[in-house]
Amino acid sequence: MPPSPRYTVRLPHALDAQVQARIRAGTPFAVLIREALAAYLADTTPTEALTEALTDADTVQILQEQLSALTTRVEILEQMPTGRRQLADRGADTPVVPAAVPPTAADSRAGAPDLLPWPTQRKLTPRQMAELRAKRAAGMPIKALMQEYGLSKATVHRYLSATPGV
Repeated sequence: MPPSPRYTVRLPHALDAQVQARIRAGTPFAVLIREALAAYLADTTPTEALTEALTDADTVQILQEQLSALTTRVEILEQMPTGRRQLADRGADTPVVPAAVPPTAADSRAGAPDLLPWPTQRKLTPRQMAELRAKRAAGMPIKALMQEYGLSKATVHRYLSATPGV
């Protein structure tokens, strides 16, 4: 007699407890498994009959319905504003040129192509950097310097820590 195929089955604890109870009652494990598989396979419909029932027309129709649903979802998502777009709209972040210092050609964006929806970070002139350091040395708060020069906190600190004249 040729050897029978072997199978390994992992069972949840609850099902394992039921199987162990049947084995203790005298039912051999192989008989229990054979009966369970035979009952299961008799109750389920074969998948081949299900796949043969679908024609090419049915498949195309199902794909068209799925594509239509997906298209609708994409259109809805495209109409929703995203947090990233809202953050990028920063018209209030325009750098402020102090009134005491007349703007120079380096401070102006005139003539430059306006490619970005928000202003780019500008550099302070050496004169403005000296004034910034002098105002901080006189005790002006960082927040006031940020507002006056239109800079971020990190940029103000970077200008204050830089070596003068560099």
